[in-house]
Amino acid sequence: MDIKGIDFVVYDVSDMARSIEFYRDKLGLGLAEELGENNWAEFDIAGQTLALCGPVSREWGVPYAPTQRPEAGFKGEGAVALAVGDLDAALVELRTKGVEAEVGKRDSTVCYFAVVVDPDGNRVWLHQHYGHESKS
Repeated sequence: MDIKGIDFVVYDVSDMARSIEFYRDKLGLGLAEELGENNWAEFDIAGQTLALCGPVSREWGVPYAPTQRPEAGFKGEGAVALAVGDLDAALVELRTKGVEAEVGKRDSTVCYFAVVVDPDGNRVWLHQHYGHESKS
């Protein structure tokens, strides 16, 4: 598999508005994009992306069932998104190595992605920007 680099780091958050306020207003990061309907926000940090994923993002594969909310004491989790040139080929290669996607290929309207899990349960996003399409 041809990994191109790290596209973004994502943190699971329990309250998107509160988290945006923290990163934007307290840390002074510029909010680059907010996809409210998907409970997702991105901050640009010197050309790198920090993404926040809130509780209603389940159809994207992270992190909660649609009706679940984090319980008191929730501690966020992070994940890394690795850039791939051909997501379909990467998923086929991983299957041949015994790795099945926890979240199969999805189209976010700006990219394609899938999520695999390492032996300790850490999520690894495979991320393909539009413009590098393999349309299957």
